[in-house]
Amino acid sequence: MQTNSKLLVISAMALVMIGCFRDKPEVDLTRVSVGMRKNEVIQALGKPTRVSVQGPVEYLEYESYENSGWDWKGKRNFQFMFVRIINGKVDSFGRKGDFDTTKNPTTDININQRIEAKVSSTTANTTAPQTGTFDLKAELEKLEKMKKEGLLNEQEYQQLRQRAIDKAKAQ
Repeated sequence: MQTNSKLLVISAMALVMIGCFRDKPEVDLTRVSVGMRKNEVIQALGKPTRVSVQGPVEYLEYESYENSGWDWKGKRNFQFMFVRIINGKVDSFGRKGDFDTTKNPTTDININQRIEAKVSSTTANTTAPQTGTFDLKAELEKLEKMKKEGLLNEQEYQQLRQRAIDKAKAQ
């Protein structure tokens, strides 16, 4: 009888311990520092849950389970951690939402925005070039630079490029 009760107690303790087991470890961002290379980050934190890339900017996303990974209501208790890599090196890292990391304010380009410029000339006949003329070459160079810097994705670049060409044809 005593062996059955001991076995029951040991089984209950084993079940409690298994219930508190984490299937994923907590991500320890103290092992990451600005300037580290991508392979060093993966070596320190392990394989990321998700990777996203936009130009030279790359995000490594990790799921980190707090405590046992479960809350008292039986729901998963996790948070997302990220490492932002620019040109192969760590630029920033932290919990998702701490710094609004997924939205770089310089990349918010409204391609539907219309810009109208009114140029008035003080003299009717002038030999100087108009300042209001559209310079297609300069505009395309600006767009190419923005694309290389990661401010525009391929689709945005193509749309803005086509608009510039259409505008040049209209003049």
